[in-house]
Amino acid sequence: MKNLGLLFCATIGLALYCACTPEVKITGDAEKPIAINAEINIHIYQHAEEVVDDLYAGLDDEPEPEPDSAFVRIMERVLASVSISSCEAAEQKSQAYQEMKKLFAETYTKYMKTGYVGENKDGYVTYVGKPEKCDPKVAAAAQEAVRKLNAARKAFYEEEAKSQNTTVSEIQKTYAAVYAAKAKGIWVEVSNGKTYEWKKF
Repeated sequence: MKNLGLLFCATIGLALYCACTPEVKITGDAEKPIAINAEINIHIYQHAEEVVDDLYAGLDDEPEPEPDSAFVRIMERVLASVSISSCEAAEQKSQAYQEMKKLFAETYTKYMKTGYVGENKDGYVTYVGKPEKCDPKVAAAAQEAVRKLNAARKAFYEEEAKSQNTTVSEIQKTYAAVYAAKAKGIWVEVSNGKTYEWKKF
């Protein structure tokens, strides 16, 4: 009878533990499983998503057709010069962020979409050299772009870690997951369960 009571208590305790244990789910492409566990802070992940979305903003947009008249072009310039939103004016991005954004746009457009550079498992970029025909001059330029972007990301990660009261490794891990989840048409270093491999998404 005593053993039965202990078994009952253990069962109830296990049920309560399972009910209270947080479960983290990140939805996305079924072909691109991104390992997210409870060690990743959800608040930091959501902030990283906002940052990466901003980095990608406009990069894949089709160019708009030129205005038909000189008057329309002049009006567009005038409006663009005065239409700074209150949100943008209030939230000035740091110099580290601005530098990272500029270098990311250049690297993404010139070298990531063409297969020279990919997102690695550590939150940085790597020269992978996977276009059909590898131009030596472009390859050299791509490797220099990797160096510059990684230096900018390092500075930004250190800033993020300080502002969010966490470690640089935690920031790297989180951003690596976000970059992998957001990737489209570029090479990404992902886990296959045993090791890491490069896949294009």
